[in-house]
Amino acid sequence: MQNAYDNELSAFYTEHQFNSKGKLCVALVVTQQAKIIGLPLDPETLYTERGGQVLGLGRGAVQAVLARHNITRVLAKEGGRTSRGSIGAMRDYVTFLNALNSKTSIDLEEVELFWIEKVNVFFTAKPLKIKLDNSQSLRSLVKDLISQAEIKQKTSQGVYYVGALMQHLVGAKLDCALGTDHFTHNSFSTSDDQTGRNGDFFIGDTAIHVTTTSSEALIARCKENLENSSDQ
Repeated sequence: MQNAYDNELSAFYTEHQFNSKGKLCVALVVTQQAKIIGLPLDPETLYTERGGQVLGLGRGAVQAVLARHNITRVLAKEGGRTSRGSIGAMRDYVTFLNALNSKTSIDLEEVELFWIEKVNVFFTAKPLKIKLDNSQSLRSLVKDLISQAEIKQKTSQGVYYVGALMQHLVGAKLDCALGTDHFTHNSFSTSDDQTGRNGDFFIGDTAIHVTTTSSEALIARCKENLENSSDQ
């Protein structure tokens, strides 16, 4: 997202460390309050009756915002409600929004998109998890890992987590079967065309390609490999 105050939002995000799930929840909910009430906001009106929590902050409210952007993953089980720093984060964010509003007209829909982007960054940064369960087959464990990678890939344009994961898994399997140091583990981010490689792994005179899609170009490369092999 690019707008006239993108730099200000990014600076606030960095300076106040709004990269945690609790603070992201606060940003989403307070932005919703600003859309309903309007700016400037009075932070004294954004407390619950007992004054110990941020008004409206909770899992339901946060997930409702995320759902509008087709995000179904849970950002925080309590929606940031139990975070001790939520009130301070709310006050910091309200101060920022009011100051920004005094300088320029704010499109809160664009502000919301900024925070949605940061939520996607948060989810992308989380590592893949594997839960060892004797009741699950190896096939099931691998399928679950690939599913996690697919979700990360959908929220990270240009980053091919699924392909990278598959190449690592194939490489690990080959190491287990043949022992280490029998072949080279090439960089996933470097294409075969860039390096002149005929595949991702080489075992003797066999080239192994790892791919999520058997494209026409890949089939042509395999055909070329076979033709070159028969000529030798």
